Amino acid sequence: MSMGDRIRERRKELKLTQEALAKIAGVNRVTVTGWEKDDYQPNGANLQALAEALKCNPVWLVEGTGDYDAPFLKSRAVHVRELPVLSWVQAGSWTETESGVCSADVDEYITTTLSLSSDAFALRVNGTSMTTIVKDASIPDGSIVIVEPDISRFSSINGKIVVAYIHGGTEATLKRFVEDWPNRYLVPLNPLYKTIDFDDNCRIVGVVKQVLIDF
Repeated sequence: MSMGDRIRERRKELKLTQEALAKIAGVNRVTVTGWEKDDYQPNGANLQALAEALKCNPVWLVEGTGDYDAPFLKSRAVHVRELPVLSWVQAGSWTETESGVCSADVDEYITTTLSLSSDAFALRVNGTSMTTIVKDASIPDGSIVIVEPDISRFSSINGKIVVAYIHGGTEATLKRFVEDWPNRYLVPLNPLYKTIDFDDNCRIVGVVKQVLIDF
């Protein structure tokens, strides 16, 4: 069961609509929809507010371990770590052995409570290719995405938002990965942009685990 499944299950146990949960947690319904679909995950203050709204332990929400109704104050602390906010040029080579990119090259960091690999990083979205009128799926210009490079298999990212690098280019790109065997595609959410065929010239850098949007 994913974190989104736990959020949905607990919300329904409390007989709350997405709108009601959003109001209690201090976010909008679009955010709750994204959490439940695992498009992104609550972080920091949002995680604490969500746990209180769902009357459950935040560790259970994040990891699915322990008793969901264990007292909040007695629960073990949720691990907080810093992630580098990379440029789109840096992202293309961040996990490469000879990348030449190190922590000294990073100017900005953000904190997260997500359980991620040591190579995880963040990116600030630049452009409108992932902006759409479908609000619960839109990733607008200026938002931050948290990226997990540790991917076990392609089937696990089908339909997910990914960061990909196309050999010969200078920057990584943010798109939805779609596999329709034997074909694979990088699909923008904005219909004004073209779909990219995913072939041997393309490489998945990582899958997006969370989107942070300022309203």
